[in-house]
Formats: sequence, structure tokens, C-alpha cells
Amino acid sequence: MTFGEHLEELRGSLVKAIIWLGVGLCVGLFFANDVIRFIQAPLQGAIQQFNADRDLNSLGYKDLSDPEIQPLREFLMQNALVWETIYEIPAELQTLAPESIQPNAQEGTDGGDVDAPALTVKPLVMKELLQKLPEPSALQPKIQLRQSKTSVSSLKIEEPFMIWVKAGLIVGAVLASPMILYHLWTFVASGLHAHERRHVYLYMPISVVLFSSGVVLAFFLVLHYVLTFLLAFNGSMDVAVEPRLTYYVNFVLMLPLGFGIAFQLPLVMLFLQRIGLFETEAYIQSWKVAVLVIFVMSMLLTPADVTSMVALAIPLMLLYFLGILMCKFIPRGRGLGSAAYDPA
Repeated sequence: MTFGEHLEELRGSLVKAIIWLGVGLCVGLFFANDVIRFIQAPLQGAIQQFNADRDLNSLGYKDLSDPEIQPLREFLMQNALVWETIYEIPAELQTLAPESIQPNAQEGTDGGDVDAPALTVKPLVMKELLQKLPEPSALQPKIQLRQSKTSVSSLKIEEPFMIWVKAGLIVGAVLASPMILYHLWTFVASGLHAHERRHVYLYMPISVVLFSSGVVLAFFLVLHYVLTFLLAFNGSMDVAVEPRLTYYVNFVLMLPLGFGIAFQLPLVMLFLQRIGLFETEAYIQSWKVAVLVIFVMSMLLTPADVTSMVALAIPLMLLYFLGILMCKFIPRGRGLGSAAYDPA
């Protein structure tokens, strides 16, 4: 084919891939709300665990692994309860009439409402109540449990909508990926020899399995420990956590994506060995340098915390040695198990 015919074929493949992406987006938007709730679940669970552990520590329970306090800890976590101390006003002073309550019209310096209750007691009524109160030291302190289901927040009115579209696009891309890859592959495959296409058929499933393994490991195992570490670190500095929707969604997407890409390490090693840039002996002799590079790359591919870096570095070290085994035992040639003949 001429160059123009190649461009026309590429245009046709891209148009078909985009159409399938649009179809996937329409389907993905239908599930976008459920996806956003699903990715918020690890954060809510980590916050509830952090609040329960913090409150139990403040009450004097230092050993949280003690079986005696596990029922209480589970009760606090499952119901999203936090301890708080209140000073109760004597019952004989609880005589406010309904007309004593008014909307809180106080505004901030920027013209917006300040962070205050929606309803408040009228000033004159409140003044009379304060005059009747006993000495502050005579007020009776009480401890109560309050439900606190902390979730992500948004600072812009359009932010939830943009995240909804983003989630729908991601879901749609995943659902439509088989057809998108098929149309792109039909264009690429037309320019490959038969033995080159067989290599792709062999190693593409391995790549998909490695990528999926990294994503599953990151979301279902590593994410929980990362959130727990970050919340505990913020708590040690007495910093209140109010997660923002955009930042959290980007964080959740970046962590599994970094793991999925990094898990392609054995195939990258095999490719470099097949084209002659590295030999298997070089991989074996340079394993100490490889470990250092793995930790540096783990630092760059994960958020700024030690937990996720170590959680990525350890599997990558195992995958590095898996890559050595693949380079050593997968023969050159038409595919796995064939004679050592390379038609290229």
C-alpha cells in the first residue's frame, strides 16, 4: 500500500476505536456513581479505623491487639462512632421555647456563611440562660458516642460532575478496550510477519495478566495500608483530614496504574535481552544495582509515602528474578517451547 493508503487505514481504525470508546462511555456513565462509591469505601474504612484507634488510645487503651477490647473496637468501626466530651446544661434550665430559636444569619468576611450551626438561640434568650448557669466548674462532664461518617468533599460546584464523567470514561475505556485494541491491532498486524504476530499473541496475554495483578494488588491490599499510614502520620501531627474528591480519585487511580506499569518488568527485561541490549548474565551480575533502581522507581511511581514504595519494591524484586528465569529458559525463536531458531 502507498503512504496515503496507510494513513487512510489508520484513520479508519482510529475512528472505529473512538466510536467504541463513545459506546463504552455511555455505558460507563450508567455505573459511574457506583464506581465512585466503590473507590470511596477504602477511605471511609481507613478513617473509621483511625478514629476508633485514636479514641481508644485517648481512653487509655494502649494495646489495641488486646482481645478484650476488640468487640468495642469493631463496634466503633462498624458504626463510624467517635467519642466526645460534653458538659450538660442542668435539666431545670432546659426551658427554651420554640420561638427562642432563629436561623443563624452570621456571615463571614468574604460574604459567605461561616462554618456555624444553621439554627441558633436568640441573643437575649441566650444571655438570660448564661446568667442562670452555675459556675463552669460545676457543670457535669459526660462522654457520648457520635456517628461521624467522614467522606470526601468538593470545593467547586462542578467538581463532582467532572469526576462523574471521568469515572464513566475510565469504566467505558475498560469495557470497550477489547474492541479498541482489536481495531488498533488490525492496523498494526497488517505490517507484521506471521512469526512476529505469533510473538504478540504469546506475550500480550502475559502482559495483561501482569498489569491486572499489579492493579489488583494495589487496590485491594496496598491501598488500605497506604491510607492507614497516611492517616496515622497526619494524626501524629494533629492535622485534621478532610479528603477532597478530585485529589482522592487521582490518588486512587495513580497508585494501581503505577503498580500495573511496573509489573511489566519481566517482559521489558525479556525484550531487552532479545534485541541484544542485555544478556542474562548481565542481569544476574547487576542484581544489586537493579534493587537500587527498583526502589528509586518505586518512589517515583507511587505517592509520597514509605508504605506504598516498599509494597511496590518487594514484588518488583521478585519480578526481576522472574524476568531472569524467563530470559534463561524461554528459547529464542517462534515461541515458547520451539527450537532455538530466530527467523528475524
